[in-house]
Amino acid sequence: MNYINIDSRAALRAYLEKFKNKGLHVIALDIEAESNLHAYGERLCLIQVFDGVNSVIIDPFGIDNATLKLLFENTNILKVMYDAGSDLSLLKNTISIEIKSILDLRPAAELLNYDKKDLHSVIAFELGIILEKKRKYQKHNWINRPLSEQAIEYALNDVMHLLALKDVILAKLYAKKLFEPFFLKNLQIQNKDYTRDPDDKYRKINGYSRLRGSKKTIFRRVFDIREKYAKLCNMPSHNVIQKDDLVNIVNDPKFIDKIRFSKRIRNDLIQDMLHELRRAVGTG
Repeated sequence: MNYINIDSRAALRAYLEKFKNKGLHVIALDIEAESNLHAYGERLCLIQVFDGVNSVIIDPFGIDNATLKLLFENTNILKVMYDAGSDLSLLKNTISIEIKSILDLRPAAELLNYDKKDLHSVIAFELGIILEKKRKYQKHNWINRPLSEQAIEYALNDVMHLLALKDVILAKLYAKKLFEPFFLKNLQIQNKDYTRDPDDKYRKINGYSRLRGSKKTIFRRVFDIREKYAKLCNMPSHNVIQKDDLVNIVNDPKFIDKIRFSKRIRNDLIQDMLHELRRAVGTG
């Protein structure tokens, strides 16, 4: 597969300058990210672009946020996306970047009431293009480098057909007099505040709301200890202590002795964590 590979500040700035000089103003855009699946926290890992001629892979690891904003926050570039909400949330809450001037085709799938509304199914229905669903890439570790050609092909498939799909879908929306609700939904997506409340990380854990009195305070201490060691070990938090076990620890401090830790965590760190947990629940 032919594509432009961009992995530096200078290369991205040069691409955007050429794009502007050619008088272009529309791209298809998607990202791949890490979301507490293989490592601690969330991270932008890959940016995929199709500008109508070129497929472009942008590696953000070596590019500063100010330069990334020249792409994402450029209001003169219309960014055709599909189901952009999670991408908007991730960028806003990890690197304080907003994606501006979006045309999200997902609301059209709702308005046109397709039987299957995932991107690959809509592409197959409207364009007759069958994209292989490689399940292994749905949980792929996009942090790892170098990326395989197969992984890059998978990532680019999600943007290569978006511009053609846009034309077909907009024509259908116009014919069915659904333009106005479609554009309204797009404005609502663009105008939504995606800033997350940091406290939601523990408040939304199943069982927290049923805790009473001081147990909620203890839960927060236990939760923060788990986060501390997950970050220290660069592991997903649930791989350090399972969500259900957080509540079990608060309701029964003796449960601490029943926790089964991953072999990936050093024994000295486990002992330190156990000590902190016992202190948090008042038994240490």
